[in-house]
Amino acid sequence: MPMGVAVTGNIGSGKSTAVRFFSELGVPTFDTDRIGHELLESDSRIRAAIVKIFGDAILTGGQIDRRKLGELAFMSEEKRLKLESVLHPAIMAAVAERARNFADRRYIVVEVPLLYEAELADRFDYVVLVKADEKTAVARASMKLGIEREKVLERLVAQIPQSEKEKLADFVIANNGSQEDLRTKVLLLHSVISSLEPEQN
Repeated sequence: MPMGVAVTGNIGSGKSTAVRFFSELGVPTFDTDRIGHELLESDSRIRAAIVKIFGDAILTGGQIDRRKLGELAFMSEEKRLKLESVLHPAIMAAVAERARNFADRRYIVVEVPLLYEAELADRFDYVVLVKADEKTAVARASMKLGIEREKVLERLVAQIPQSEKEKLADFVIANNGSQEDLRTKVLLLHSVISSLEPEQN
């Protein structure tokens, strides 16, 4: 099996762009948010378990409305934890299953936005944190998501502080500049990771 490298970062850090650059280098990449969305649409047991937690308020036309689900999960830590207990094991199992198709590769990259919040770091050999200063991150996220600055700040406050994540990550990429600057840093990190051995316990 290839090594598992998680890429994480707070909202607006540019982690998705970094993952795209890893992909352009030929590294297999996976997006846990996207896999979660696929499971919500394709797995009836997961859908039923989530509706049991949140009720019919999250349904639109008989389907789970991800926006409604996200709002309700954000409002209740208890329900958010229950949601994670349903989704996270299924997502990680899906990642492991897909990774088997790349047994000949040195490593895979998995984008996990809430890696530390969900206590998933120990599932990976290495963790890469993409960071950005608050002003840059808020501006990026506001533009990308089409939401007000205040809403971005609310989400940012709800995440573990970037400074705490820096202490935990194996590698940190500062992303306050251009995309080309980020691409150069990813290329350098790719060469470093390619030379490493697995670090899982």
